[in-house]
Amino acid sequence: MNANTQELQRGDVIQVMYQDGSANLGFRERWIRATVTYCEAGTWPIAKLVDGQFTEVRPFMAWRLVRPAIQGH
Repeated sequence: MNANTQELQRGDVIQVMYQDGSANLGFRERWIRATVTYCEAGTWPIAKLVDGQFTEVRPFMAWRLVRPAIQGH
């Protein structure tokens, strides 16, 4: 599921898993689509979620690659 975050490239499309809910009501897992917008050595990749928010892609996060970046664009 997770590759190494250092392998991500600008333009990669990924899905990040988030959990909604509470301990009392139970959790619901959902995958949110995001596009990697920033990658630089020594930092966590930054991805823009479909709702417009930005997030760091950290090693502990569950994520999966949907589509690699299109080279040459």
